[in-house]
Amino acid sequence: MKLYVVIALISVIGCVSAQCNIPPQFWCDSLSVAQKCGVESACREFLNTEAAEPVKIELYFESLCPGCRQFITTQLYPTWMSLKESGIMTASMVPYGNAKEVQLSSGMWNYTCQHGAEECVGNLIENCIIHYSEDKFDTYFPILYCMEDASDPIKAAEMCVKKSDLDWDQIHTCSKGEQGNHLMHKSAMKTEALDPAHKYVPWIVANGKHTEGMQQEAQGNLMKFVCDTYTGTKPKECQSGLKFKQILSFLEM
Repeated sequence: MKLYVVIALISVIGCVSAQCNIPPQFWCDSLSVAQKCGVESACREFLNTEAAEPVKIELYFESLCPGCRQFITTQLYPTWMSLKESGIMTASMVPYGNAKEVQLSSGMWNYTCQHGAEECVGNLIENCIIHYSEDKFDTYFPILYCMEDASDPIKAAEMCVKKSDLDWDQIHTCSKGEQGNHLMHKSAMKTEALDPAHKYVPWIVANGKHTEGMQQEAQGNLMKFVCDTYTGTKPKECQSGLKFKQILSFLEM
């Protein structure tokens, strides 16, 4: 679509800058290129010149949930990889899901998880990873992705942590003791405080809100959902997908 807009402009003004030696399909890829080719005004809607607040995605999940694992590996990870340089999305993860907790006389919590005791182990490990990553998504998400993408997330945990800058012995000790127990309680409280209350996992909250429509759109195509939700000028990562669809539509005419 960028190409058609620029060609239409050329038909009106009759020429472009003599300094432009770049193929037309790339003229709107950056402000500097558009300026060099003298087509900045035609490319304005495609250039990321207007900033806005990033789209905030919160994922409530559990470590062995098939649907959660699919969303993390096929939607959240590739979208994060595509958009992390643009700054239009932030994300956080809360490992608890459909678990249940009962407080013991010792002050500790007993957990029952939807997919059994192993899932509770996974949730505890992931809560400890997030804690020792200082809640920095860019630090902990590659580790959690590594776990969720493995055939056995629990067995893969040690290897995934050791690939990072975190200390596996520290994470393992945390997950087995009082610290991990109370970290999971914090995730339980975050999950139970959701409004509306969660009914299933993965449960996706965008900019503090959740509706069934938003859930379906985000779970089906998170990249498109984030790009559509972002109120600033869309970055080229969003426009590339739009351009491809528009070209296909043009060819089908």
